[in-house]
Amino acid sequence: MKHIGYIGNAHINEHDESVFQQMREHGCETLYTENSRGRKRPQWEAFINDLHEGDCAVLLSFDNAFFNFHDMIFFVKFCRKTGIRIVSIGDGLDTQDELFPESKTVNTLDLVCRVFSKRDRNAHDDLEAELYSNTYSDRKLKRYKLVINMYKAGYGIKEIMERTGYRSKSNLYRILHLYDVQMEYPSMSRAANAVAVARV
Repeated sequence: MKHIGYIGNAHINEHDESVFQQMREHGCETLYTENSRGRKRPQWEAFINDLHEGDCAVLLSFDNAFFNFHDMIFFVKFCRKTGIRIVSIGDGLDTQDELFPESKTVNTLDLVCRVFSKRDRNAHDDLEAELYSNTYSDRKLKRYKLVINMYKAGYGIKEIMERTGYRSKSNLYRILHLYDVQMEYPSMSRAANAVAVARV
């Protein structure tokens, strides 16, 4: 089991030794730190891709790691389905209940409310945008359906990315996990598998 840490760009000017020391004290062997401001988070994607079943994801805090409620829900579901332990130092949260014995349910509810309240009214997250724009909602839903249908039809991840316009694999996996699409990890390509199934 590896302990892998992540620090979001909200602390870009606060990366002093004490922050890194906190991560080391919680066993982090690898630490991903955002180096620039903005919505793109290459280090977050690298962090997600580095996590595997049985690993421990260490966050400085939920408030630091997530832009919005949607991102948080995706991460929690991803970790639950892949058997990844979550430790959030600032929130006193450990999904295996080994650390922070003083933590209570109210602490977890508080951190959810903090992440939910972070949403910028000028840049709605996916959940909020659905309420304000039918056009956006329809467009997004069609894009999601295209990802799911292409995956079920046996197209490769690269082909799906080219057709749908998504630039990272994590976006596709997020959609497939969101709609509980059964993931397959065969030794040969999905396209080859589809041909093999068709011949049976």
